[in-house]
Amino acid sequence: MFLKSLQKLLPLALSAALVLSLSACTIHIEKKDKGTASYASSDDEYGISSDDSSVSSEEDVSSAAADTQEFGNDQVGWLTLDSDFYKWYTPGNTETCVQYAKSPFEILSLDVMDSVALSKEYNVEYDAKMAASSRMYYLEESAKTQNITGITGATEKLGQYDAYQVYCQYPDDNQYLVMWFMDSPDKTKVYYVAAEFRTTEMGFFDYAQTYRMPE
Repeated sequence: MFLKSLQKLLPLALSAALVLSLSACTIHIEKKDKGTASYASSDDEYGISSDDSSVSSEEDVSSAAADTQEFGNDQVGWLTLDSDFYKWYTPGNTETCVQYAKSPFEILSLDVMDSVALSKEYNVEYDAKMAASSRMYYLEESAKTQNITGITGATEKLGQYDAYQVYCQYPDDNQYLVMWFMDSPDKTKVYYVAAEFRTTEMGFFDYAQTYRMPE
């Protein structure tokens, strides 16, 4: 069971937790500075938002159907979303992280981590399981000072991919945060997908299921 295996990994997760918190999209629910929107039509090239001074990787939006589009890039992967989604930016994100929102409370995030580099740097076998373990440990530590409940780990499918899932609830904000961590086929990368949404918008979870890894 994933939850039991996480407990065995906690000594390693202790050192890896900070790595993950800095090398993947931030815990977006922390509301000190929620984020900013950047609107663009389907024909525009999505770039950084007007108040984002960091460098953003080039992104494309391609047509998938009359009322849907593929959002993402060939670095982090793709999601098929409604055309009314828009680019979102959360301060503190890595350059590789991309986010798309349907509202300031319903946000999808994509990121990627270099498993080979992290394994060498921290002398651990850094893979999707370790990434999920690290994030779960980070949440458990954060829950000592923040109102975070229902922290759970599981093995689940995200679309066609095997994934390690970590989720929790932020009662003060009436929101869920659900994250998936997946190994690339060659085990050199960990792909990250996250969905955060209000408890009244449970259907938002389904958008993450459209995820497609880079080829």
